[in-house]
Amino acid sequence: MPQSSISVLLSHYIHVVMHDHNKFGEVVGEVKEMGFNLESSNFVFALNALCGKNSKSIWKRSRGVYMRWGWSENDVLSAFRKNPEFMIMSEKKIMRVMEFLVNKMGWPSGMIAKYPWVMRHSLEKRIIPRCLVVKVLWLKGLIDENLSLGYVVQPDEKLFVERFVTKYQNEVPQLWNVYQGKVEIEDV
Repeated sequence: MPQSSISVLLSHYIHVVMHDHNKFGEVVGEVKEMGFNLESSNFVFALNALCGKNSKSIWKRSRGVYMRWGWSENDVLSAFRKNPEFMIMSEKKIMRVMEFLVNKMGWPSGMIAKYPWVMRHSLEKRIIPRCLVVKVLWLKGLIDENLSLGYVVQPDEKLFVERFVTKYQNEVPQLWNVYQGKVEIEDV
């Protein structure tokens, strides 16, 4: 394991190494079996997700929630490899984000499995404002409906505003107000 990963482990996740030696070795083995590279920082995040208090029950609960949304076992494992920490979120948060992205926005559940780090963002501060702007642009026919979720949620605020708000300000003058939550999309 690289020094940088050990530093992260010791400075942020000391509880992980405080486990019984046998339990810790068992979890390290599980993480390796799941396909994580020991050289990757995601290895440390996976250890944290599987070594925390009640981690096995949290893992099973989260797995079940995602599978209710149509994810396969492979979807769950693939998403976990990309962003292990999305599995230790509360069931309430998972359900709220999935409900919004799938039922309100119309994104297929499988797309969320491709971008699991999206689940870690604030629903109110990042996901909803950005998605509402995108929905307005879809409804106006100004952007492609096949836009990836990552392209919408990943960029920093400045880049998002340039791509989706400023660029279309002339066609949709109320877009900035939609982004700030001052105007409902039905009023645009």
